[in-house]
Amino acid sequence: MDESPSRAARSRALVYAALLLLTGWLSIGVAHAAYDRSLTRTLDAGQIHGKVDASDTHAFLGIPFAQPPVGELRWRAPQPPAPWGGSRPATTMAPMCAQVGSFFGEPDPATFGHPVGSEDCLYLNVWRPNSTADDLPVFVWLHGGSNLKGTAREPTYNGAYLARKANMVVVTVQYRMGMLGWLNHPAVKTGNALDDSGNFTTLDLVRALDWVQANAGAFGGDRDRVTVAGQSAGCINTWGLLQSPLAAGKFHRALCTSGIPNGYPPVIGHVAANYLIDRLLVDTGRASDLLHAAALRVLMSNTQIAELLRSASAAQIMKFSPAPVVPGHFTDGTVIRRSGLAGLVAGHYNRVPLMIGSTRDEGAYALYLAGMGRPTPQEYWHLANYAPPGTVTYDQLIKPEFQPIYTQTHQVLSYAYGLITDNTLRLMRLTSGPNMLFRYNFDWDDTPAPWKQALGAFHGIDVAFLFGNFVTDQPHVMRFAWTSANESASRALSDRFIRHVASFARYGRPSRLFDGQTYWNDWTNFTWGDKRMVLDNRSYMSSDDHLFFWPRYSLLSAEQKEFIRKAIDFDALPANVDPFRGGMR
Repeated sequence: MDESPSRAARSRALVYAALLLLTGWLSIGVAHAAYDRSLTRTLDAGQIHGKVDASDTHAFLGIPFAQPPVGELRWRAPQPPAPWGGSRPATTMAPMCAQVGSFFGEPDPATFGHPVGSEDCLYLNVWRPNSTADDLPVFVWLHGGSNLKGTAREPTYNGAYLARKANMVVVTVQYRMGMLGWLNHPAVKTGNALDDSGNFTTLDLVRALDWVQANAGAFGGDRDRVTVAGQSAGCINTWGLLQSPLAAGKFHRALCTSGIPNGYPPVIGHVAANYLIDRLLVDTGRASDLLHAAALRVLMSNTQIAELLRSASAAQIMKFSPAPVVPGHFTDGTVIRRSGLAGLVAGHYNRVPLMIGSTRDEGAYALYLAGMGRPTPQEYWHLANYAPPGTVTYDQLIKPEFQPIYTQTHQVLSYAYGLITDNTLRLMRLTSGPNMLFRYNFDWDDTPAPWKQALGAFHGIDVAFLFGNFVTDQPHVMRFAWTSANESASRALSDRFIRHVASFARYGRPSRLFDGQTYWNDWTNFTWGDKRMVLDNRSYMSSDDHLFFWPRYSLLSAEQKEFIRKAIDFDALPANVDPFRGGMR
């Protein structure tokens, strides 16, 4: 039945009034939320001034989030930074944390294998769009490097493009590494539960999150929409924050790529500390060799051991930190839950939406470093940065004696990495509920030959796409990968990836209905359901299930199996995550 003219008029009037009211509320919200775009910001510890950066952003660099962990603060929980007067310049990045030089440190092969960085390194960097937008999501990035190397100074981690493209505040954080970040030994304990945990890296990151909670608003960030993200060791440390009661409520999503969660009982920390102590005794001339050092250590008091440790230089401590991955996330019950990994996969963690990724050829990088790669670090640096295009050969990258087994071995190792991640998600899905776990596999490998054949979609390649930084204007570990031939495709994939991440940071989901993106389903344990996004030149959801590792492993030779076991500490994994799943080793 048709409405009467008067009823229709009243309906139009009501709709008009509602629109006016809504417009008024929106106008009030916009006016209230306007960011003032000043390069001078006031933080809890004092005032800073930043600079205009690339991609029409503002950058605030080298901001202290803790006091320098030196002197009496070495192996102590980080303390808030001391207040300062005046306006502090925030226009240059701080030195990297102490480490042994590598191509993840100073971009200079002369420093490789030598001490670089500083023990005074607890600083962070902030980027935001040069706009009036306020209440933006905050994206906190933790760099990789096996918890032994790496820095927020890394050019790939420049947050300008990501901040502008995703319209969010990007924060990159530095933290203590090696045995400066993970030392659990009775000689340095004080009776304070935080100091005694040995988990100083995790405590640094919790302190950074406290800083974000206190200061995000100064940059137009929303303290209630904080995403913690990291790759490799940064991912492992993100898992650590998920396991830490101290981090609960301080972040609200997590993005983790190419890192397996770990957790060790404190006794493993004691063993690692003894490894350091014995080598310091030899290095300082107090012991003639490691056997002598071990015997001497047993006779030393905790006071004497503490004196030895505290008198050591940061360079000595990093030189003698266990490698290739330093043990950490000690299950002390205060910083890391006592239940450790078994508790994590059983649902005892800080419940936030998780976006978990890995690259297709994770194992290639691991085997390359484990001895199958041919060049020295300095030779690699030259090949990656200075060799004329088309002149590098496969023989220069992979040792000839390993070429017959290299590809098969790294494919099985990559499968193992992926399966451990999948198994972790399968268990977490039993308690997480829907719309909490999102998996991706990064398959893009369109780098020039022979790099494509040697490394494929290698460990860390997805980070360049996440930040939108394809570094070609300076020497860089990945400079070989980016050419005019793949420039358009890599930029297109980067922008798609960033859009998914921006959605995740805002809404806790990497896509939403009708947002114009490929729809990203959450993880399902059903074998027939789409469960992972494959990111490539054409991105798509996949239902692929990678369930059987040991049949592939059984085809390897004894030499190949030894490389696999060196790359992954299977015994440190919970039995229900171990990819062997009862198969023979």
